[in-house]
Amino acid sequence: MYVSSQLTSSMKISSHKSLLVAVVALLSLPVILVAPNLAKADAVSVSPPRFELFGNPGDTISEKIKVGNDSTTAITYQTEVDDFDANGDQGGINLIGPDAPETSISLAHWISVEPSRFTVAPNDETTITYTIKIPKTAEPGGKYASVLIKRAGEQVDGGAEVDTHVGSLILLRVSGNISEKLSLDSFKTDDTYYQHGPINLALRTTNTGNVHVAPTGKIVITDTFGHKVTEINLTRANVLPTSSRVVATSWDQKNMIGRYTATLVATYGDTNQTLSASTTFIVIPVGLIVAVIVVIVLLILMVTQRKRFKRFINRLTAD
Repeated sequence: MYVSSQLTSSMKISSHKSLLVAVVALLSLPVILVAPNLAKADAVSVSPPRFELFGNPGDTISEKIKVGNDSTTAITYQTEVDDFDANGDQGGINLIGPDAPETSISLAHWISVEPSRFTVAPNDETTITYTIKIPKTAEPGGKYASVLIKRAGEQVDGGAEVDTHVGSLILLRVSGNISEKLSLDSFKTDDTYYQHGPINLALRTTNTGNVHVAPTGKIVITDTFGHKVTEINLTRANVLPTSSRVVATSWDQKNMIGRYTATLVATYGDTNQTLSASTTFIVIPVGLIVAVIVVIVLLILMVTQRKRFKRFINRLTAD
């Protein structure tokens, strides 16, 4: 789920051809933002924020979306359906407006929404239904769109107009000749030396297939002697076709010292294809380094200045 807020001085500007929004998991948690400088704060929520669907050519699929009005006044909304694709490798998406040409991953032109315009009472919610009609000639693979909920612009201080959009992402997998191909670009920490945790690890993959996939698995941490210290579950994140994705994982361990190895053990797709890699890092607390240096200096002084040190000790004991 995502929100985009835009202020214009006189008339509403509506252009989604390159609207970039951040999506957390394409992922799992709804995010609600309210446009700044609103005289009356309105909050609209959409649930669920994401659908992952499967269908065959010729199928008809219907799903429901709950739209909540958390403000103190009744609001009239209207819907819009846009395609989307990946933007960058951090999980962002790019909305593609209805006037853009269709691509192999387009889905919006198969979707209809009822009702397309509706009013929600204050602190209440309603349910709308979207229907996907998959053509019999549909090519297999991933298709992607978003159902947007739009509140009509409203005059606020200074005569500005507010345009708020909230949406649910739809990831559809059309059966047929599916290609699941994910290459591992890198698996590494953000540094090679640490004084303490947390240790930040990043997995970057590229999807060269025709459907979204999400690697699942774990990261195994071992110490200098090869003993397993812990296991960390890999964060689940979809990678769209022809795009790359970075998945960040953190090991929040404070008390540790030595050389460690992080090993990725993951699979993806219906056939559980494997991804594996490893990286090493060193953890040495700065306080320990200082203590070791002090001890070494004292030992050197004790050896090189042994006679003076002995006389000093004798004088202390004699007194």
